[in-house]
Amino acid sequence: SPTGGFFDLGMDSLMSVELRNRLNRALSGAYVVSNTAVFDYPNVNSLADHLAGELGEALGTGTPESLPRSSAPRPRQSPATDDEAIAIVGMACRFPGAPDLASFWSLLESGGDAITDGRPDKGPWAGMAGDPNADDIAYRRGGFIEGLDQFDDRFFRIAPIEARAMDPKQRMLLETTWQALEDAGIDPERLKGSRTGVYAGMGSSEYRDMLVAHGQADAYFGTSGSMTAGRIAYVLGLEGPAMPVDMACASSVAAVHQAAAALQRGEVDLALASGVNTVLSLPLMQFFKDLRLLSKAGWCNAFDADADGFVRSEGCGVLVLKRLRQAEADGDRIWGQVRGSAINQNGASADLPVPRGPTQEKVIEDALAAAGVAPSDIDYLEAHGAGTELGDSIELRAISAVYGRDREAERPLLLGSVKTNIGHSEWASGMASIIKAVLAMNSGIIPAHLHFRSPNPNFEWEHMPVRITSEMIAWPDTKGRPPLAGVNAFGLSGSNAHVILEGCAKDPASVNGTWWPAGSPQPIEVALPAALSGLPLSDEEAERRRARLWPLSGKTPEALRDMAMQYGAWLAEHSQMLEDEPAIEQLLADTTWTAGTGRSHFPYRKGLVFQDVTELQAKLKALSETASNVQSGRSDHGTPGVAFLYSGQGDHWVGMGEVLYRTEPAFRAVLDQCDRLLREERNASLLDVMFGRDGGDDLNERVWAWPAIYALEAALTALWESIGVCPTMVLGQGIGEIAAAQASGAFTLQDGLRLAASLTEPSEDLPQITVTVPNLTWVSSMTGQEVKSAEMLDNSYWRQLASAEVPSQDSIDAVAGTGVDLAIELGPRANSDSISVPMLSSGQRSDQPVVLVDVTQHPGPEAGNSALVFVEAVAAAYEAGVAISFAGLFAGEERRRIAIPGYAFQRRSLWVQNHDGTR
Repeated sequence: SPTGGFFDLGMDSLMSVELRNRLNRALSGAYVVSNTAVFDYPNVNSLADHLAGELGEALGTGTPESLPRSSAPRPRQSPATDDEAIAIVGMACRFPGAPDLASFWSLLESGGDAITDGRPDKGPWAGMAGDPNADDIAYRRGGFIEGLDQFDDRFFRIAPIEARAMDPKQRMLLETTWQALEDAGIDPERLKGSRTGVYAGMGSSEYRDMLVAHGQADAYFGTSGSMTAGRIAYVLGLEGPAMPVDMACASSVAAVHQAAAALQRGEVDLALASGVNTVLSLPLMQFFKDLRLLSKAGWCNAFDADADGFVRSEGCGVLVLKRLRQAEADGDRIWGQVRGSAINQNGASADLPVPRGPTQEKVIEDALAAAGVAPSDIDYLEAHGAGTELGDSIELRAISAVYGRDREAERPLLLGSVKTNIGHSEWASGMASIIKAVLAMNSGIIPAHLHFRSPNPNFEWEHMPVRITSEMIAWPDTKGRPPLAGVNAFGLSGSNAHVILEGCAKDPASVNGTWWPAGSPQPIEVALPAALSGLPLSDEEAERRRARLWPLSGKTPEALRDMAMQYGAWLAEHSQMLEDEPAIEQLLADTTWTAGTGRSHFPYRKGLVFQDVTELQAKLKALSETASNVQSGRSDHGTPGVAFLYSGQGDHWVGMGEVLYRTEPAFRAVLDQCDRLLREERNASLLDVMFGRDGGDDLNERVWAWPAIYALEAALTALWESIGVCPTMVLGQGIGEIAAAQASGAFTLQDGLRLAASLTEPSEDLPQITVTVPNLTWVSSMTGQEVKSAEMLDNSYWRQLASAEVPSQDSIDAVAGTGVDLAIELGPRANSDSISVPMLSSGQRSDQPVVLVDVTQHPGPEAGNSALVFVEAVAAAYEAGVAISFAGLFAGEERRRIAIPGYAFQRRSLWVQNHDGTR
């Protein structure tokens, strides 16, 4: 792969020197490749871009626009301020009994308890924490992640031997970070080179002890906190800070604090804050047991008279954070806000692990001050609530001392702890609390705090305005302001952290039938090619697009199949929640927008074209049953080569392109411009003739047919380029040669139209037009050679070309034999005569044949309308591996980001082994 790292592919230092030497010999002094080039530009693409830029500078041709120099400074998005609110634009999690965000909320809402007597799945658990056969309940009981030994190593291009040496915390954090970015509607692959920071709350590695016990002492890369944060940045190509945050059980709230501060200081434009924990080590279990921190009964009874300790648990949570005003401008899905946060240390407490009330009060006060919020405004507090007799009492007094101020007795502070549901996930516990609080604010429901039967007798409940939410209740009335919640997190190391969260105002028009947030409607701009960027756009509102493209992709056929199944189930559930057809239609449009622009697109692809929900559901079901037959669309030599083929005269009809004219603004802009230009010369409307508005058949006359064909093909070129599909090669047939020349940059849209119109006149004199060197390969249909200068393009060339019925065989061979993977025919198709037909038998590679698609068809009884055919052609291009700018398929509309299913990881068991391969 051109994006795969040299050293990931097996290169070593000696090979890097040999590569440098070979490059320098090939360049023959035009440019000298440095000793560090393969380290500074670590894959084929980045090294090629670097060399192209340097060679262009050395030869005086400059750096190509498409190849940004790595030394160029990246502009910051906007000035940041110290008190700016921070938006939570994405979340993902994996906790006991809850492999994703939706199931986590379902667990909480139903009052579920995920603590189990031994791990819930079969795996290599003998002699580890969670071994169901262990005699001691402290060793057996806990909150365990199902499938902890499993990981999709192939998705992240990590060798199995390396994956086995990676702490499951690191592996879980990689997958969950990807899911959080997908939840944010951010294509993770677009973050390469971005100022995105990684702040990972995590502690020491219990897995490393297992590796050492199995004779694998060199496990630093896979087990250290710094390498975990660094690997996330490495995999995603992030260039902001990447740091582990280890403040024991306050770590993940502290990670949010650090991430928010970095955003407010302007150090980063996006931040990934996380917390992760696993429970593996029996000696560590014994240590906690000796400290009398673990519950003898195996329950987490926080704030109850029977509280005797906590139950250890596993988990991972990730937040995607952005400055609020930027998130609002970007139309992000905003789950909530981080209004303020604080961290501190107990200092000289009674003992290092002993909690201290005054410093807990201080951290809460500091967070409230940072948020600019009065204590009495906080509706709910997600407590640390570890379930220890001493810790619970100290925390309750600190909470009451701060949050009891000026609080009305009839409006007590509501209090709960997620630890009663999933146990104490330690380094990830604060993240579990934050995610629970955010979900509760969005839903308007506070889940029940479990196992609360008899209140802790060491706390004066009757005198304090605090109420434990022992039953699920509605979020209290906030009298028009957004809901507010606080989150406590205290560490055994004496660390304290507190964060103030604000919910978002509800959008009364739910776009997906649920309370899950949607982004604000975003107007999608029309992306005209640079050469046409000055064209005026029509003020008329475009007609509704009836055909949509739902892109699905995976790194394996199995992932594609599972994605189709997930989407099918999701679509069935959500479409049933919406009662009317317009709401379902909006849901489908927002879903395809989010799937196109907010997801990475992988080699195994399927583009599902549909016009209603029934058709889409049928296609998803069929794909889920046949996805194993889908072939990779990725070209063996990198980015697929695309040829635009322009058909000539004889293939036109009245009404050609009319549907696209009504639905596609980029297409319309070009036709409108051609109409204006020709109206000045002929005092008649090209569009009236093309669409038969006057009831005549003037389009059958060459004087109108030729400029109409040229205008149609130029408009189709602009339409394809507006969705990011640009040709690497063009070829025309007859009058289509003029459209090919215009697409190559040889002359302007206006000059091409003048030339096409003048060729219909008997005069030998043609208009004077300015011809420049093409900026891409234009193969002459007459000679079969690439056009590199204007000298051959005299009057006789164009006159002879206009009468040509088919391209020369040399030109067909030239296109088919030069690495083209996709040939797109642009022009009217009224019959079977096609410029692309000869390519079916010319130059085809048996291993990877050229994919041929056409864009318009005559509206006969067996052909669809041109808009549907266009979308089907885009789907074919997508499946062939061509990069699509999906925003172009929604130009002129307003669309929202919504929550849709994420990638279907294909996990397999990868666990520590002995040198002989046994576990």
